[in-house]
Amino acid sequence: MAGFADALRPDKFTGVHFKRWQIRVTLWLTAMKCFWVSTGKPKGVLTAEQQKQFEEATTLFVGCILSVLGDRLVEVYMHMTDAKELWDALNTKFGATDASNDLYIMEQFHDYKMADNRSVVEQAHEIQTMAKELELLKCVLPDKFVAGCIIAKLPPSWRSFGTALKHKRQEYSVEGLIASLDVEEKAREKDAASKGDGGQSSANVVHKAQNKSKGKYKAQQTTNFKKQKKNNNNPNQDERTCFVARGSTVLMGNGSHASVHGVGTVDLKFTSGKIVQLKNVQHVPSIDRNLVSGSRLTRDGFKLVFESNKVVVSKHGYFIGKGYECGGLFHFSLSDFCNKSVNHICGSVDDEANVWHSRLCHINFGLMSRLSSMCLIPKFSIVKGSKCHSCVQSKQPRKPHKAAEERNLAPLELLHSDLCEMNGVLTKGGKRYFMTLIDDATRFCYVYLLKTKDEALDYFKIYKAEVENQLDRKIKRLRSDRGGEFFSNEFDLFCEEHGIIHERTPPYSPESNGIAERKNRTLTDLVNAMLDTAGLPKAWWGEALLTSNHVLNRVPNRNKDKTPYKIWIGRKPSLSYLRTWGCLAKVNVPITKKRKLGPKTVDCVFLGYAHHIIAYRFLIVKSEVPDMHVGTIMESRDATFFESFFPMKDTHSGSNQPSEIIPSSITPPEQTEHTHELVSEEDVSEAPRRSKRQRTAKSFGDDFTVYLVDDTPKSISEAYASPDADYWKEAVRSEMDSIIANGTWEVTERPYGCQPVGCKWVFKKKLRPDGTIEKYKARLVAKGYTQKEGEDFFDTYSPVARLTTIRVLLSLAASHGLLVHQMDVKTAFLNGELDEEIYMDQPDGFVVEGQEGKVCKLLKSLYGLKQAPKQWHEKFDKILTSAGFAVNEADKCVYYRHGGGEGVILCLYVDDILIFGTNLEVINEVKSFLSQNFDMKDLGVADVILNIKLIRGENGITLLQSHYVEKILNRFGYIDSKPSPTPYDPSLLLHKNKRIARNQLEYSQIIGSLMYLASATRPDISFAVSKLSRFTSNPGDDHWRALERVMRYLKGTVELGLHYTGYPAVLEGYSDSNWISDVDKIKATSGYVFTLGGGAVSWRSCKQTILTRSTMEAELTALDTATVEAEWLRDLLMDLPVVEKPVPAILMNCDNQMVIVKVNSSKDNMKSSRHVKRRLKSVRKLRNSGVITLDYIQTARNLADPFTKGLSRNVIDNVSKEMGLRPM
Repeated sequence: MAGFADALRPDKFTGVHFKRWQIRVTLWLTAMKCFWVSTGKPKGVLTAEQQKQFEEATTLFVGCILSVLGDRLVEVYMHMTDAKELWDALNTKFGATDASNDLYIMEQFHDYKMADNRSVVEQAHEIQTMAKELELLKCVLPDKFVAGCIIAKLPPSWRSFGTALKHKRQEYSVEGLIASLDVEEKAREKDAASKGDGGQSSANVVHKAQNKSKGKYKAQQTTNFKKQKKNNNNPNQDERTCFVARGSTVLMGNGSHASVHGVGTVDLKFTSGKIVQLKNVQHVPSIDRNLVSGSRLTRDGFKLVFESNKVVVSKHGYFIGKGYECGGLFHFSLSDFCNKSVNHICGSVDDEANVWHSRLCHINFGLMSRLSSMCLIPKFSIVKGSKCHSCVQSKQPRKPHKAAEERNLAPLELLHSDLCEMNGVLTKGGKRYFMTLIDDATRFCYVYLLKTKDEALDYFKIYKAEVENQLDRKIKRLRSDRGGEFFSNEFDLFCEEHGIIHERTPPYSPESNGIAERKNRTLTDLVNAMLDTAGLPKAWWGEALLTSNHVLNRVPNRNKDKTPYKIWIGRKPSLSYLRTWGCLAKVNVPITKKRKLGPKTVDCVFLGYAHHIIAYRFLIVKSEVPDMHVGTIMESRDATFFESFFPMKDTHSGSNQPSEIIPSSITPPEQTEHTHELVSEEDVSEAPRRSKRQRTAKSFGDDFTVYLVDDTPKSISEAYASPDADYWKEAVRSEMDSIIANGTWEVTERPYGCQPVGCKWVFKKKLRPDGTIEKYKARLVAKGYTQKEGEDFFDTYSPVARLTTIRVLLSLAASHGLLVHQMDVKTAFLNGELDEEIYMDQPDGFVVEGQEGKVCKLLKSLYGLKQAPKQWHEKFDKILTSAGFAVNEADKCVYYRHGGGEGVILCLYVDDILIFGTNLEVINEVKSFLSQNFDMKDLGVADVILNIKLIRGENGITLLQSHYVEKILNRFGYIDSKPSPTPYDPSLLLHKNKRIARNQLEYSQIIGSLMYLASATRPDISFAVSKLSRFTSNPGDDHWRALERVMRYLKGTVELGLHYTGYPAVLEGYSDSNWISDVDKIKATSGYVFTLGGGAVSWRSCKQTILTRSTMEAELTALDTATVEAEWLRDLLMDLPVVEKPVPAILMNCDNQMVIVKVNSSKDNMKSSRHVKRRLKSVRKLRNSGVITLDYIQTARNLADPFTKGLSRNVIDNVSKEMGLRPM
């Protein structure tokens, strides 16, 4: 036992590492069977034997402790004879001191770094020891954490081994890791010994690929890197190999130094197509591999990401290249250069020449030399025969024809024109062709993009008007081929009218129109090279074409000493603003969209030069600004260009694409602020622009992407970051409270194989009648478009109350003195109960903590689900019918209940409810009932429904949309226009537009806005809106003038409202038609209107769906359409309690006596189509059943007449009054 105890005897304690020493002493004294006295004398009365044992153990304990204390400490504690007193004294003094050193040990643990000149295993043990010391200080580190720290602290030469360990799926313990390090260290020592003293360390040896890396050196001796002979000691090593290492130097592995023969620049071409310029590269012939310093790359702005056995190189967020581990280093994946005659810029062309070659849209180097000699661009050296990879790949030269004779002509004396197609590829704006117009004297060229060939004449007219006005000259001759766009009667007639001689080439001889054909080839070659370099899809050829033509007009022609711009405009062009097409640009965010906290630029691709304004055109490819969306084309002057970076290249190009040079410095030399170049007087006069096309007013062209941006947030993050964040947060909380209180879902595990439906937040501002904000609304909407029919939903149909129904009820309210109140159902769709099992993702901002992977099982319907409207209506219908309400058979959204002389009617429009009652008590009773079953908001007396003001006065009820009319006029810029007396010119005959559409987008927006107005409260504009809507797809100037007349008519009748006086309380109808009033169409126009209570309740103007051969057939067809509506209106009234029963037959007024005779006759002797005969039988059946009666009315008194044609001011005013339209 004594021998065992002696083996456990600790070293002497000198005052440091007390906890470690204390553990060893405890083990030793326990083996000596005396440690138990350290807690003091046992309680109670001891026997003599026990007292003797305690004293002996105390003496042994004190002696042992003093024997393992240092001499200085023995003198301090030698006077203590009590075991507990001695042990507590040591623990109090030195235990507390160790505890105060925990932060120091933590700092040591954190800052510990392994070195290459020491054993890795020994250093790992030191880290393990520090972890144990922290554990003694009650700072326990997990074993996995300590193992990860050891891997992270490995020395530089062990980084690849550590990276491999990180990506293994095995979890290492500290002991297991140290064992692996021991094995690896011994293997490395064995490999180093086997190489001998003359060998080189594998950590520093690389293969060189001097014939694959191109560069020029300023050598200490006369040395050119690309002429060095290969000295590859490893025949298996790829000659293109280049390795990356961290902190590499020219110091050899055996401690010797290698001589540097030169210092220069080297281009590394990655297999991705990118070329990285390395500057200050040392040429060391004695090293048989190329070595790249990783630290230098990161210092120059590159980012190296090491993962597993791979390294990825990027810069500014764009991929550059990659490499793989090989022999402890990372092997870059490099590709061969092209043939010496076809390199990136073969021959000795400096970087500045490359940049200007790209800025000038890849024109040939001969023209660049001429521009340089004219001092339009900087001077640089270009070796004869220099070529560009993109140019060689994109341009296919042929032997030229015999040169044409010299012509000394004045501008516009001879024009050359041709039309070309880009292999059927459409631009983003849908353009298929481009047309060139070249002046022979100046060679100044205009380019137009066309959708169809028949637009050639329209653009030629635009060109003629512009150039003749600008140059104060007349076009004399035009030379073109015999294409259908030029070889037409219309084109010939136009030329004859304006005295232009049209010269056509002989058949199948394009060389006779050589100037235009050569221009087409030049433009297409440049476009191919530009698209190839930029990596943009072919659909962007239109932007590239306009940009290349813009540049060519500023480049001297082969036979001219001046540029076309100089001869055409009369002054020398400035090229300082030109930039490389398709390159990366950081464009400043407009001031109105900037935020104090947030990005100040967006990443864009440079697309060209703006037309008629001093700005550039950009395509947004990356944006963190809420109101600036990816894919939008914008124009701006404030941009910073990175002309060596092509963002779209990574997405659309393969490894065979041409390369772009990427400088290794963080700030590229081409980076330029545009603002300073474009504000000078000279540059303002030389404003960057494309070919001088005339743009129609208010048209941005089809090649622009247009966004209508408002301040309504598109996501919850935008809402919380907006100035109205507090209001939106309250709206979101209110929505979530309603959802939770309603029990809409429960959070559960996602079933196996289930694809949950997504959801998003939708925000909206609810406006008051005067246009001010009444309420901020937030809706959580399910992404129902991901649902599958037959699985997630089945039937989805849900009825909605018609506007006609609402007007009929309001008319009855005016006639019978009914009170009209309004309620709103909060979160109406949440009340529907689902029959299907649907799972949804948890909503943004409300993911349950600790249950992030779970989904919401929907128990009730939610906005956005395809079946949500149906489920809501079924729930509402079930609740009301159970309370004794009856459903109107004509409109399933109308419910009524009556008894005891009292009655109430409910009209449901999604979540808005109009309540019509005979007295307030009945209405309050219904409100109470609804509030018990649904979460309701009482809006009191109805004043606004569906953006329509309800004004109740002594003389009746008025429906008014003046605020909506003003909003339309303001939005489209007609608020200050001159009023028009009528909405449509009676003498106007509209034709189908066969020319270029004029601002089709804005035209359709105005038509859409007017359609709701015409269908709600303004029957006086119904015909004009219906007529003009037929030309929405391709509006022309005549259509725009007619539409502007409608807007000007609204300007003069803003306060016109639909007024119901309540008398006469009889439904009456009017029908009319206008047979073949449209010269382009052979179908008539139908119109009808029904009045009740002094105002119109239903009306329509539409084109007939069948062909009619006479006025009588057209009138009969219109009458049939009107009687269908009459039958529905009568059914609606039959199921309303306030209407006297039986409902009398509806009087239908018609201004065609032959129709009335045919309907009233029992004989069928019409020689008409079966469609017309069927309509006759339908009308006759309704007359015979007592639904309608027919009466003749004069055309001047027929209220349906304005629904079929344009009329004079007096007729419009009289008919409007009869329909109840009154100014407020």
